[in-house]
Amino acid sequence: FFIFFFQAEDGIRDPLWSRGLGDVYKRQVSTQSTWDIKAMKICLIFFFLTLIEISYCANKEEWKKRTIYQLLTDRFDRGNGDDSLCPDLTRYCGGTFKGITQHLDYIKGMGFDAIWISPIPENEGESYHGYGMTKMYNVNPHFGTEADLIEMVNEAHKRGIYVMVDVVANHVGCVNGQYHKVHPFDRAEHYHPYCPIVWEKVWENRWMRENCWFACLPDLDQSNPWVRSELKKWINYIVNHYKFDGIRVDTAPHVPIDFWKEFVDAAGVFQIGEVVNEVSAITSEYQQAFDSITNYPIFNVLERVFGRNKNIMYDIRTRINDIHKYFKDPEVLGNFADNHDLSRFLHEEHSIPMFKNALVYVIFGEGIPIIYYGSEQGFNGGKPNGDGPNRETLWGHMDQNSDLYKFIRTAVEARKRFQIWKSKHVERYVLNNIYAFTRGLVLICTTNSHDSFWVTIGYHGYPEGTKLCNIFNPGDCVFVQKKGIDINMAGGYPKVYVPGQITNQYLNLYLIHI
Repeated sequence: FFIFFFQAEDGIRDPLWSRGLGDVYKRQVSTQSTWDIKAMKICLIFFFLTLIEISYCANKEEWKKRTIYQLLTDRFDRGNGDDSLCPDLTRYCGGTFKGITQHLDYIKGMGFDAIWISPIPENEGESYHGYGMTKMYNVNPHFGTEADLIEMVNEAHKRGIYVMVDVVANHVGCVNGQYHKVHPFDRAEHYHPYCPIVWEKVWENRWMRENCWFACLPDLDQSNPWVRSELKKWINYIVNHYKFDGIRVDTAPHVPIDFWKEFVDAAGVFQIGEVVNEVSAITSEYQQAFDSITNYPIFNVLERVFGRNKNIMYDIRTRINDIHKYFKDPEVLGNFADNHDLSRFLHEEHSIPMFKNALVYVIFGEGIPIIYYGSEQGFNGGKPNGDGPNRETLWGHMDQNSDLYKFIRTAVEARKRFQIWKSKHVERYVLNNIYAFTRGLVLICTTNSHDSFWVTIGYHGYPEGTKLCNIFNPGDCVFVQKKGIDINMAGGYPKVYVPGQITNQYLNLYLIHI
């Protein structure tokens, strides 16, 4: 899609700027023909129509430019001004679509341009998380009405924010054999016969993985033609009816890949499949069906090098090489340091500097960044005996001046300004306690040590004399010397250096030619 500005001189009509969604290109063209006012109106009408349908253009290349804020609908905001504590985090706490709508600017204030919300169908009992569907086409009344959901999506789009919805096609909620409670899958033949998953053997036994049940959750039989058809009709309906821009697909390995290929075709939008395994050789198989996969391979390494174990930073190099060996498109994988199924990073490792290192890698490393809600406020809930403590309520904690809120905003803004998704990840320096890499003009230095130490990075790619400044501390600037770049890592904090005197004009020209 393009915007054209015309000069009103006879004989020459000059589109001064052709601006794609996020990319800037300067072009000069002239033509002998004269555009009349009707032609201009047609162009403007076409442009505004494309804005209306913008959600349908959210392919994986567009999503690579995005930074995702993952939230649990029930835990984000109630939308009625009630900031009282939730007495029981294992039950509904009252978050709604209206609550999300009212605080979209809080999300946008960190630079996020995509959100991932909870599954929307009506659920059984106290399944506040959305993974226990009973009435597939009904909007969960705890979250609000269909009109509330449509308004939320529309308001997000007005702010340039994509909306990704979590979806479940593997199972339904616990109904203890009372299948008449489930719509439309109200018969026993719609499900696989009961058998329990033996988790110690789940990756050894594909049949068990794809046919057996998660605890009491009836496992849908996608080999049943009617079930298969209904699931595809449903995903096509909700994407088009609510104008979602993407889907996150729950429990991807527990359903055959051939079904997922049909399912994502029916969805017609970008998809991230959840595959909870750090072995790239296993996880990468699911990129046959999905645009993207949750990047557990890199998550587990970040957890070990920046978390309590403090593994050597060479592990990052090893894992990146592994990812490149097995994944056809590492740049589209979903990076994260926290999510709703895990104890939060700060529960396991109480160091803010180490958390900032993990966040910097998530935001600047290859892949699409996904930041779990509450990270910006330093939430540290664990997962001692099941989910709950790691799914805190955010209301009453939306401090836009918190250190981590501003840190994330600064990092996300730099990611966008330098459009790092266009540049390769190039390792520049690695030791046991430091991993440094570049993405285009940006030099990223991460550490797993709280000690202060100096390194000289000789392999860097910058012209001698270039001034580089740390985005988190503009007074921390270094000059590229003949011998390299001298970097002082202090206090365990990451550093992200960018050219200190770069102009927007120079940046635009650079981005055109990389």
